[in-house]
Amino acid sequence: MRRRLTWALLALLAVPPLVLLLIDWLAPVDLQPRAGATLVVDHQGEPLRRFADQRGVWRYPTTIEQVSDNYLQALLTYEDRWFYQHPGVNPLALVRAAGQFLRHGEIISGGSTLTMQVARLRYPQQRGLLGKLVQMVRAVQIDWHFSKRDILTYYLNHAPFGGPIEGVETASRHYFGHSARWLTDAQAALLAGLPQAPSWYHPRRHPERALQQRNKVLERLATFGQLTSEQLQQALQEPISLAEVSTPLKAPILARRLRQQWPQQGRIQTYIDAELQHALANLASEARQRLPAGASVAILVVEHGSGAVKAYVGSAKFGDRSRFGHVDMVSALRSPGSTLKPFIYALAMDKGLIHSDSLLMDVPLPFGDYRPENFLHGFSGPVSVRHALQRSLNIPAVQVLEQLGPAGFYADLHTAGTELQLPIGAGPSLALALGGVATSLQELVQLYTALGNGGQVLPLRWSDADTNLHRPRPLLSPASAWMTRQLLLDRQQPGLAVKTGTSSGLQDTWAVASTVSHTLGVWVGQPDNTNMSGHHGSATALPLLRAAARLLPRSEQRWHDKPDNVSRQTICWPSGQQRAAELCDEALDAWLIDGQQPRSWHHTRALTSQDNRSERTLRVASDSGLRLGLGCELPARSKTVAIWPAPLQPWLPPDWQTQNRIAAIDPRCQRQQALLQAEPLRITGLADGSHIRRHASTQQQPTLRVRAVGGQPDWYWFLNGRLLDERGQTLTLPLPSAGRYQISVSDQAGSSDQISFVVEAS
Repeated sequence: MRRRLTWALLALLAVPPLVLLLIDWLAPVDLQPRAGATLVVDHQGEPLRRFADQRGVWRYPTTIEQVSDNYLQALLTYEDRWFYQHPGVNPLALVRAAGQFLRHGEIISGGSTLTMQVARLRYPQQRGLLGKLVQMVRAVQIDWHFSKRDILTYYLNHAPFGGPIEGVETASRHYFGHSARWLTDAQAALLAGLPQAPSWYHPRRHPERALQQRNKVLERLATFGQLTSEQLQQALQEPISLAEVSTPLKAPILARRLRQQWPQQGRIQTYIDAELQHALANLASEARQRLPAGASVAILVVEHGSGAVKAYVGSAKFGDRSRFGHVDMVSALRSPGSTLKPFIYALAMDKGLIHSDSLLMDVPLPFGDYRPENFLHGFSGPVSVRHALQRSLNIPAVQVLEQLGPAGFYADLHTAGTELQLPIGAGPSLALALGGVATSLQELVQLYTALGNGGQVLPLRWSDADTNLHRPRPLLSPASAWMTRQLLLDRQQPGLAVKTGTSSGLQDTWAVASTVSHTLGVWVGQPDNTNMSGHHGSATALPLLRAAARLLPRSEQRWHDKPDNVSRQTICWPSGQQRAAELCDEALDAWLIDGQQPRSWHHTRALTSQDNRSERTLRVASDSGLRLGLGCELPARSKTVAIWPAPLQPWLPPDWQTQNRIAAIDPRCQRQQALLQAEPLRITGLADGSHIRRHASTQQQPTLRVRAVGGQPDWYWFLNGRLLDERGQTLTLPLPSAGRYQISVSDQAGSSDQISFVVEAS
């Protein structure tokens, strides 16, 4: 009999655990945070912008370490002193609550633990005895599966504090204007007692009730030794001072962007410097007064070394509908104008095509069908790489890009992580040099980080929510990056290496710069692509960028030292290399990489018939110094003269021009003199600029016939720069298909002529 009773008792004792196991299997628990609400904070954890969840609830995620010990003590002392000892429910508290219910016939004290409150928050139940029983079961489940730390953290983030406010961090900022990390004893007591009845004790609506509840919590803290008498009296005398209700709205466009990118993140920590962000936002807002109607501003600042985004101003004024204030102009695709030019020159330096003071031609040059012009429509003649970049001249940049190759340039930037959107159906072309592509301010700023990081492009880092590994991507050598930065140094603001740009339609103005510690960029323009006449990069964006640079925090960093393989040497024009004095029309101090001295170019690819020599050695009479031709047998000596590119001749001083450099034929050489006096070389039979129409009804293959008049045989004919087989004075060729063409001819003496024409389809 006794054995049966023992087994029956054991079976009875086993029923509750088995029932709990069955319930746990059928209805498992979790402590997943409620999704939807997002808080975006700066690098110090201060709010930039908050986003409510679908229910309109505000929630600032926090951790135990980020909450004041005053609050944790007040919470556990008032709500659940045995939190770390009980298994989710407190049997003693339940017995006390049951006794009160039996004596009074109603619930006086629910015996609720913090874990039971978490169960109610996570799995809301109807009120009453059944709801309380379900809550207890859930609490045991939660305590079984989760640590006390997990349970407490959930409560800190989801406890109700009145209206749409959830979580102690949200409540602290809402009621007191500061983080829960800095709660006083009195403030902690108020928040510890508020979740019991958030509407009843709401400190804004019912300050007297809130004060009574707070003091009740303070008395309990003193009773259990958490406050001394002196601390208690001080806390009781502290008035309930509530902060004005405000919604943080700093870097609002960045915050919106990050929330869209990581919608499941409750808290997104950025690298934003709130003080710098505020100053730059004010700068952009003030700039509106000087801009046309509808124009906006964007500013982006990135830290060297890390690539961390420290400031992000997406529009002139967030919410200003007249200026498209909600449109993110940091990420918007726009024409970059001339801002890619520094990288054309830098990559050409790395490939040994130019040095810092190579001779370039700022004159009307043919680049196939492409006919670029300078921004001011004038020409400077011979210019150095240095001055071409500093003055942002268009034709020299296109000349260098042609030699570099547009496809290779585009590929190099793409490999380094720079996204450029080409026109639909088009490949990379020479128009890249002048903004014939679409990109964004963030892409340009990222690209310009190479100038401050030894040629390495730093991927931008927006937030610690981004767990991708961001490795720098090589684009330039340290040498070309250093040289390019030197060429871009601003004369008005030392320490600032800057490049401006303006889109061809005057919708966009740019300024992008590198300082010792940051890369920053400014865009000013019309989001709706309307013309902004009278505004350009150096007049509109550059002053704003200089002002922004002055707001950057002071840095103890130094510019990178000059790389060891960069030297400064004197070179000569027109050759671009070191030469003797008699071949040096103009001497310049140039930066060289590995001592390389690339030779000057004398032509574009469309002018390959031009002589590419910078010197010509002549045979002259020993006595007169006049030129001798072949077959003129007089005592002779050699004389070498410097020759400038033919397209530059009209821009040169008279004594530098080739026609004045090459001596006349000695009159004793009669045959050569007769040749010299012959008619100048020219093409006849077709006028320059002609338009020829093909007729579809023509049965025979139409031909084109032109003739060279003057010059000296042989004659060399070219079609679009391609050498033809013909060596006589007459060129006959089938009429080509529709398009633009150029025919050129040169003779034995180096004279040349060219004409252009267009073939039109019928």
